[in-house]
Amino acid sequence: MENCKLCEALKNEKDKIIWETNDFIVLPTKDMKGHHKRIMLLTKEHIPYTKVKKVQLINWSIRFTAFCREYFDEEPTFAIVGNDYCSIPEHYHVIACDWFGTPEEIQQLHYTQHTAVRTKVVWEPKR
Repeated sequence: MENCKLCEALKNEKDKIIWETNDFIVLPTKDMKGHHKRIMLLTKEHIPYTKVKKVQLINWSIRFTAFCREYFDEEPTFAIVGNDYCSIPEHYHVIACDWFGTPEEIQQLHYTQHTAVRTKVVWEPKR
């Protein structure tokens, strides 16, 4: 779509793609906001959040989470962030990031719906 920054990223950021499927690409975000790793799932089709079907969301979420578990393997946890503060709601995308970020970014993460995902066991219960 014309004048959509994310559609432009689809065309102009091909060399930065980390993973690609038939439905979406994954690439680093333009603004890292202090994170060591911050990536975005971006649909290939220009589709607003309100038009995404539930079955698509489930499918993309499962695949993206599985990918992120490997991508963030050096971190004990990572976050998949909701779209509460999304700046471009007319093109579906999802952000995943580590827990390193600017103080403002970390505070915003806490106010945003997010899913914290463990990549490894960080402690063993006593038996």
